Amino acid sequence: MAVATLSLLPPSTCPCFCGTVHLRSHNSFISIHSPSFSTSFSSVSNPNLAPTRRRFHTVFAASSDYYSTLGISKSATGKEIKAAYRKLARQYHPDVNKEPGATEKFKEISAAYEVLSDDKKRALYDQYGEAGVKSAVGGGSSAYTTNPFDLFETFFGPSMGGFGGMDPTGFGTRRRSTVTKGEDIRYDFSLEFSEAIFGTEKEFDLSHLETCEVCTGTGAKIGSKMRVCSTCGGRGQVMRTEQTPFGMFSQVSVCPSCGGDGEVISEYCRKCNGEGRIRIKKNIKVKVPPGVSSGSILRVSGEGDAGPRGGPPGDLYVYLDVQEIPGIQRDDINLSSTISISYLDAILGAVVKVKTVEGISELQIPAGTQPGDVLVLARKGVPKLNKPSIRGDHLFTVKVTIPKRISTKERELLEELGSLGDASKRLKSRPKTHSSSVTETPTLQKDESSTVTSEEKSEKSEDENDVWNKLKDFAGSVANGAFKWLKDNL
Repeated sequence: MAVATLSLLPPSTCPCFCGTVHLRSHNSFISIHSPSFSTSFSSVSNPNLAPTRRRFHTVFAASSDYYSTLGISKSATGKEIKAAYRKLARQYHPDVNKEPGATEKFKEISAAYEVLSDDKKRALYDQYGEAGVKSAVGGGSSAYTTNPFDLFETFFGPSMGGFGGMDPTGFGTRRRSTVTKGEDIRYDFSLEFSEAIFGTEKEFDLSHLETCEVCTGTGAKIGSKMRVCSTCGGRGQVMRTEQTPFGMFSQVSVCPSCGGDGEVISEYCRKCNGEGRIRIKKNIKVKVPPGVSSGSILRVSGEGDAGPRGGPPGDLYVYLDVQEIPGIQRDDINLSSTISISYLDAILGAVVKVKTVEGISELQIPAGTQPGDVLVLARKGVPKLNKPSIRGDHLFTVKVTIPKRISTKERELLEELGSLGDASKRLKSRPKTHSSSVTETPTLQKDESSTVTSEEKSEKSEDENDVWNKLKDFAGSVANGAFKWLKDNL
């Protein structure tokens, strides 16, 4: 990501008033100016001298001398400047020198070397001083245009001459080789309904990137050496500076040539053409656990694309889609279906064959089943994901089928069944009589005795057939209802 910094240009003069003396500040010097008839300060040092009126001239107080900072003369050659920087940079590097002020000294050394090692900047410095160098880069308030730690790396390599760690000065982190993980891959897979419930193992071919075995991901030919990137000078970053009405606008971004590594390949690997990765087709085996559903995602670690420069591979994500089958719907771990039975099976009960995920099974229809009743086959549903010991049920909703047309014989039987139901109801509603005293003639007593005996037999027979009568009553009521419906609609 590009990092933009905006520095505002300070005003060229900042007038201050102290009595009759005018002070004007500048980045590299201070000018003191007094009116023509001001008192000379030199008379203060000698009280015997009479005060005189004298014009003061502009006085320049230069900042630190770059030559003195590096401990060299103004006629030093480029080789001497480089040698002096090497010696002082190692001495004052913050990772070696922990004394107070060492960091600032290290920055001054780096700034001095940056100017004096460049012929154009050195010429401007020799003619105008530090102000001339700053004006050449846009008048910024800082003399540093390069990270001093990047400059140090240019001399002593990325290992910082044996000094590790982060930059504690707040100047930014130093360039380092980073490890990037490879990209993840998505693969869509379709499963049958039974495979999703009971689990399965699937195989498929996957095309992905793997690290080149010849160059081990570096992209360079074996035996060849890396060279410093000419675009960024080994820093891994490039800076673009533009002048705006508000000041200098600097944008720092990753070097497009080396990708931030600071080094580029001198000779490419022939097998991968410098990519460090090659695309191959690989056979993948995926174990699908029981209980998965549409939208479930399986993660296969390390089967994605290999990372650049030998980085770790990404992951493979398998998205599952489960095919539905007609007649069975899934609700979490339970399955549901609808079965149709005849009205006679609903009245008398029956055993019917139903379709389940395990094949054809038998379902017991109890007598007197009503339309809309739900019958259950326990543990015939879906195993719970990651807990296959827990399994749901298969629920069957009963639908009673009533025929729209019947034959003459069926109609007669239904009418007879309906009459049996009516007769049973009349028999239950008839009152029972018992004789309490005998005052008639012997003949009458005999007749009455035979009547009582007949009633007792009738009661006994009625008690024995009570269960059958109840069944006939229920069947008669249903038959009457069906017969009435048929009579009204036919």
